[in-house]
Amino acid sequence: MHETLMQEYEGQFGNGRSLHDLVGLVEELPPMPDVLTKAVRLTDDPNSEPDDLAKIILQDPSLATPILRIANSAAFGQQREVTSLSTAILLVGMRQIKNMLMATTLRRWNRRFGPMERLVWEKSLGSACAAKILCNALKKKYSDELYLTALLHNLGQIVLLSCEEIRDQYCAVTNRISEYKEDFATAERAVIGFSHPLVGALVAQKWGLGRCICEAILHYADPFEGIFGEQDEKVAMLKLSTGIGLLAGLGCPYGHSVDLEELKQLALAVGMPEDPLELTCFAETQRATKELFASESGAYA
Repeated sequence: MHETLMQEYEGQFGNGRSLHDLVGLVEELPPMPDVLTKAVRLTDDPNSEPDDLAKIILQDPSLATPILRIANSAAFGQQREVTSLSTAILLVGMRQIKNMLMATTLRRWNRRFGPMERLVWEKSLGSACAAKILCNALKKKYSDELYLTALLHNLGQIVLLSCEEIRDQYCAVTNRISEYKEDFATAERAVIGFSHPLVGALVAQKWGLGRCICEAILHYADPFEGIFGEQDEKVAMLKLSTGIGLLAGLGCPYGHSVDLEELKQLALAVGMPEDPLELTCFAETQRATKELFASESGAYA
């Protein structure tokens, strides 16, 4: 991945920054938390049992709270309160548990949870909710993978905000978005010297999240050039999910541009059932995304 970044992005740094600065920043970050690493490994193991996963998660009780909240939500319609983590895992399902564990880790990454952190968190979860809605509507077989990728698409922003020096520059990023109607990645390159997709891809690689997820994070903010294979389709679905999340007002700073023409192209390319040129499908997907966000965000409060 480092070599790919060097070839593709060496010319896209500003303010005297280089890829070596970025790699140095990422290498200073801690690895994925040990409990999360073990838990994610178990969720990927078809032979693992809920009791095994519960024992790992309970080593960090804060990871258990959102799972119990979701299991006791109206979505599962339990007549009695679910108090056993093993039972909650059985109800929610291993794949969804993996996504919830990652979401919990992202939500609590920064001890300081100010307006900027809240905005970035809303963008993360909002995009994931839009991804779930789109995958269900289009019957895509990679719904869980896309949800996780959408959740992680702005991992780089979360990392940047955890660095005090860079965090102080983020007001200038949002001011530039407001003044020039730019997106996050463009404004970050102008102010900080590099953008969050680059950071996120390197962190995802460090965490061992797989090449497909790393590449989707790296390229989701690039201009859409068509679909030539399944990975291109996944990136297109991710771009569409992040756009719909922003249209729904989730994690969208004042002045942030949303390219409706590109969203229409993406919608046509992935096969949305309604005519995206009329934008009615976007309105319905936005509504469903807001409803799902309201339901899921409470688990991480």
